[in-house]
Amino acid sequence: MQIKKTKVARVNSFSELGKINHSWKINNFQEYITERINQSSSLLVHVLSQEHANCDSLPLRYGMYFDADTTITLTNISLTNKPQKMADRISLDANFIDTNGKEQFGHFIIGSRKGYDNPILITVWRNDADTEEHLSDVMRNLRESNWLTPLVLKELHPDYLSGKISSHADLVLLMSRTMSKEQIKKMEEVVAASELKTNQAIAERNQALKKADDLMQVNAAQSATIAAQESTIQIQQKNIQRLEHEKQAALMQNSQVTLSPPDILIDVLEKKIYRGSSCTILVMSNSSNRYMNTSKFDPTGAITEHAKSLKGKRVRISCWDPVGKPGYWSNQGYFRNVYEVNITS
Repeated sequence: MQIKKTKVARVNSFSELGKINHSWKINNFQEYITERINQSSSLLVHVLSQEHANCDSLPLRYGMYFDADTTITLTNISLTNKPQKMADRISLDANFIDTNGKEQFGHFIIGSRKGYDNPILITVWRNDADTEEHLSDVMRNLRESNWLTPLVLKELHPDYLSGKISSHADLVLLMSRTMSKEQIKKMEEVVAASELKTNQAIAERNQALKKADDLMQVNAAQSATIAAQESTIQIQQKNIQRLEHEKQAALMQNSQVTLSPPDILIDVLEKKIYRGSSCTILVMSNSSNRYMNTSKFDPTGAITEHAKSLKGKRVRISCWDPVGKPGYWSNQGYFRNVYEVNITS
């Protein structure tokens, strides 16, 4: 049996946070998961009993749910590279053993979360389609509005398997047969709001995918003018991914990434006080300095170490400006990341 009920490692205070030694950071979550999959044929994933995956997805799609926080083991795993709006989530296909001891297949979305020592199950689908995404969101919203419970969804599992429930419209129609007109009207209001939100999310995801494709094409054309050594190409691809992840993360905070003109990075000063905060300071050849609050934006020191590896090289420096306000922070000398100029320009 590969399902194990556990007391999930989590923290309840800042003092306890240090007791958890996380193996990943949000910016390289996909890299971390890929490495784990390459090293092992299985992956432990936390299922939180009060969240969407356990309360909605598992009951309807697999006829099961858990009364307490649980871990399941995923096997036969393959990454799907389906774009996610949040940088700390990825999608993959895998098998798992259900509560009846039967092997099942699913399209999984997992994510990282502070205080947990393994990835968190966000949702799981049997069929990889936008209709399933609508169904997930409608189920969650109806449950949060007290129209559904995990037990009711579990009882509807045979209808899902038989194809009677293949979309959120099927679910609403089935539920409405036992409701009054007033109840149906209220339920439809919840569903309409959910549809609008999901449509927007799908549109944003597709737009992000198009931007990523465009960025890859631009950088592929630029790489043709750079030396053809394999190591340089590998560095280029890694930086393209870093820049795209940064852009997506900035959009999540209603910000946009701006890049400075190319300049030589002379030095990297660590743990310097600037405006009351411990900062990393970049010293540029044009006599300007760039600052970053390390406790807020680089607690692990990864960005600082990357900057140190680029000393003496021509670089472009990124900054997050609020959307519609270019230069809001960048003109004040702040930075978020550093890119070698022949890689990102």
